[in-house]
Amino acid sequence: MTQEEKKTEKTISGIDVMRGVGVQRARPFWADAWHRVVIRRGAQIGLIWIAIVGFFALFAPVIANGLPLWSVERSVDGEVVKSFSPLFESLTATDLLLVLGGILGPIFFFVPLKLTKQHRLGIISASLLLGGLTVVLVALLQFILADAAGTAGGDASFIWWVCFGSAAGVGACFAMLPTFKSKGARIIFAFAVTLFAGWVCADRWSSPVLQPDRFVRGQIEGTMENTYTLIPWSPTQSRGEYYSTPPARTTADAFQAVADEQISDGIGFLARTVVFNLASGVEGLPLDKEAKNVLVNALICNCPEELDRMPTLGFSDGYVTLFNEAAAQLAEYRRCLEAGDETGAIASAVATTRLFSSLEPSGRNAKIAITDGLSEFQSKIGDRIQFVQLAEKISKTEYGKRTFFLGTDPIGRDVLAQMLWACRLSISIGLVSTGISVLLGIVIGALMGYFGGWVDLVLSRVVEIFMAVPVLFLLIVAASALPRNTYVMMTIIGCVTWTGSARFIRAEFLKLRNQDFVQSCRAVGLPLHSVLFRHMLPNGVTPVLVQASFGVAAAIIAEATLSYLGLGPYGQPSWGKLLSLTTGETGVFLWWMAVFPGLAIFLTVLAYNVLGENFRDAIDPKMRKAAH
Repeated sequence: MTQEEKKTEKTISGIDVMRGVGVQRARPFWADAWHRVVIRRGAQIGLIWIAIVGFFALFAPVIANGLPLWSVERSVDGEVVKSFSPLFESLTATDLLLVLGGILGPIFFFVPLKLTKQHRLGIISASLLLGGLTVVLVALLQFILADAAGTAGGDASFIWWVCFGSAAGVGACFAMLPTFKSKGARIIFAFAVTLFAGWVCADRWSSPVLQPDRFVRGQIEGTMENTYTLIPWSPTQSRGEYYSTPPARTTADAFQAVADEQISDGIGFLARTVVFNLASGVEGLPLDKEAKNVLVNALICNCPEELDRMPTLGFSDGYVTLFNEAAAQLAEYRRCLEAGDETGAIASAVATTRLFSSLEPSGRNAKIAITDGLSEFQSKIGDRIQFVQLAEKISKTEYGKRTFFLGTDPIGRDVLAQMLWACRLSISIGLVSTGISVLLGIVIGALMGYFGGWVDLVLSRVVEIFMAVPVLFLLIVAASALPRNTYVMMTIIGCVTWTGSARFIRAEFLKLRNQDFVQSCRAVGLPLHSVLFRHMLPNGVTPVLVQASFGVAAAIIAEATLSYLGLGPYGQPSWGKLLSLTTGETGVFLWWMAVFPGLAIFLTVLAYNVLGENFRDAIDPKMRKAAH
C-alpha cells in the first residue's frame, strides 16, 4: 500500500458498512461494458481514429472547399459591388444539416442538464434518424417528380408542398419514438425536427453552381478579395497544370514545373527528331544506338562529358564542332526562354535551324520530319514564354502559395480534399447499411427464436439462401442495372448482410423464451411486439451489437472495392476510387495515391475491428472473470 493510500485510508464501523458507507454504486450493464472498453489502449486509439473520420465527414464541406468563405467583389473604380459567402450558398441541405448536427449535438450532450447521458444520446440519435429520413424522402421525390412536374418543379409553392409534406409524413410515422415520457412531447419533438429538416430542404432545393476558377481569376486580376477556408480546394476542382503533382508542392511549383517541362519537351523533341532522322551512312557520322543516345543527351543537357565522348565514338571533327555549337545554341535558347527574352530565343532558334539544315536526312520523310520539328521549335517560342511569365505571375500571388499537402491525382484534383470528403461516404455506407442489416436481422431472428417450429424452419432456409448470395458480385451486377448512388449501395448491402444478426438473435431468443420473465409477459397478456422487443431484446441484443462493428468494417471494404473497380457512386469522392488512380492515366506509378487512401482504409477497418473485439471481450462473462 502506498503512502497516499495510507493517508486516505479510513476506518469505519460495522454499522457504517451495513448503511452502505464506502460502498461504490455498481454501474449498469451497458455503462460497465463501455467502461471496460474505453480503458483499453487499443479501443482508445480506435475510437480516436473513428472520431477523426466522423469529424471530417460532418465538416468536410467547410474545411475543404475551393469556394471562398467570404468574397468581396469590387468594380474597376474600387467600389464594393457585392459581398457574400459563396461557400455557404453552395452547401446542400445534407451539408447544412450535418454541420448543424455536428455543432449542436456535442453542445447538447455535454451541457449540464437534468437528463442522463443515455437519454441525451437517444435524443441525438432520434434527431439524426428523423432528419436523415426527411432528406432522403425529399431527394427521392425530387428525383421522381423532376420530369412529371415540368415547369412546376421550380415553382415555390410546389417545392414547399413537397418538402413540408415529406416532413409531415416522416413525423407522423415516427412520432412515437421513445425520446420523452410524454406522448405530447414526443409528437412535438418529432414534428419540430422533421419540419426544420423540410424547411432546410426547401431552402436548398436547387443550390447555385459556383465555379472556384471565377474567384481565382478575380483575385489574381484584383477585382475580388477572397477569404478561404483551411484547405482551399474542392474535391472536383482540377486544372491541367496540377496533373500528378507530388505532395507538399505549391501551385507556384506546379506552374513552374509545367513551364520547365514545356521548354525541356521542346528542346528534347527537336533533338530526338533531328538525331533519329539523320542519314547514318554519311562518313564521320556513325549513328548506332549508343551514338544516338550520346547526341540526344549532349543536345538536351549541353553536357561536357557527353560532348567529349563524341570523338571516341568515331565522329569527325566537323560533326563534333557542329553539335557543340548546336548544344550551345540550345542552352542559350533555354536561358532566353527562362528570362522571357523572346528576341534572343528567336536568334538562338534561327542559329540552331541553320546548323541542323546542313545535316543530311535519311530520306524524304525524314527531311519533312526535321523541317516540321525546326518549324515547331520556332513557332512555339511565344507560347513557352507565356508559360514562364504565368508561372512568375502566379508565384507572386497568394494563390501561388496554396499547398497540395498530399499531392494531386492524375487529373489535377487535390488528394487531401478528396480524402476528407470521402470520409462521409465511408461512414454513411458503414453505419446506414449496418443499421439496415441489424434491423432486419433482429426482426427475423426474433421471430425464428421465439416461435421455433415451422417458422424457424422456413426462415432458416431463407437465411441460408441469403448467406449463399455473394455480396460483391451482387453489387457489381446492381451497378450495371440500377442507378449508381449511395442509397442503392446502402440498401443492397443492408438487405443481404443481415443473416449474421438474425442467427445471433435466434440463438439468444431460443434461450430466453422459456425463462420466467417471458412467461410472465405472456401471462399478463402483453402484445407480441412488447414481449419481443421491449423485454426479450434488451437481454439478447449484446452479440448483435458486437457483430455490428465488424459489419461496418465489412461494408467499408465492400464500398472501397466497388469504387476501386470503377463501379462506385457517381460524383462522390471515395478512398477506393483514389486507390484505383495509383498508376495514373499514363501508367506512371504515383506513390502518394497508393499510400494515403490505402492507409485511411486500413486504419478505419482496423479501428472498427479492434473496437468490436474489445467490446466482445468486455461483455464476455468468461473474459471478465479471467480479468479479475
